[in-house]
Amino acid sequence: MNQPLSVSQSQNNVNQTIIASTLNSRARDANLTVVPKTTCPDCRLSDLCLARELDAAGLSDVGKFVRNSKRLRKGQHLFRQDDEFHSIYFIRSGFAKSYINNSGGDEVAVSFFFPGEMIGLDGLHDGRHTASIVALEDTHICELPYKALSKVMASSPGVRERFNALLSRQIVQEQAMTMLRGQKSASDQLKAFLLNLSERYARIRLSPISFRLPMTRKDIAGCLNLTIETVSRLFSQFQEQNLVEVSGREITLTDLQRFNS
Repeated sequence: MNQPLSVSQSQNNVNQTIIASTLNSRARDANLTVVPKTTCPDCRLSDLCLARELDAAGLSDVGKFVRNSKRLRKGQHLFRQDDEFHSIYFIRSGFAKSYINNSGGDEVAVSFFFPGEMIGLDGLHDGRHTASIVALEDTHICELPYKALSKVMASSPGVRERFNALLSRQIVQEQAMTMLRGQKSASDQLKAFLLNLSERYARIRLSPISFRLPMTRKDIAGCLNLTIETVSRLFSQFQEQNLVEVSGREITLTDLQRFNS
């Protein structure tokens, strides 16, 4: 038989309920959702971000200022073009898109971000972001305020070296996106784009063969400087050639060897 709660236990439960209600109310006010705190060593993506290869002291230093309770709902912005730069961000789950507004005011996709990838480096140059970041689906973000990160890097060689390695990875990734746009034909561009997504899914230990496209056909077209009609025609062509199977945004690369040739 369950024992009745004591007065102190009952009061404690009431206090916890009030605290939880207050936190969630504040989160709703900020258009955010409270996310349970996850320490860097416990995160399944720690080997992809700043925590990788850090010793206990380095992890402790980073853990003191990492904020990992930010949730963006689908369509919500992390920041907008020309906003002041304050923080570096890592995606814990979900996907995001960077875009700029062209002279006609239309959104043009620039790049896409997967779990474990870093966002916000564009603001390092002059203190303002050069592109907007929007969540493609519900996305959880770790925030690293840059002033705090700079102080830790000044006293922790391990953190500084790891951050520099991530900067290098980001440069390589941006080079890969540039190369996509430099392919000889629209068909080669789209093939390279899908292979790039395949590699990034593999990096987060998900299937590189069957995966979901988090972005729209319009986003893909804008990123590759193609028309939506061209992208749709190429997907149909790839299916006719038995290179892919497509169902909505679900895609399977049915013949990687031919696809990569």
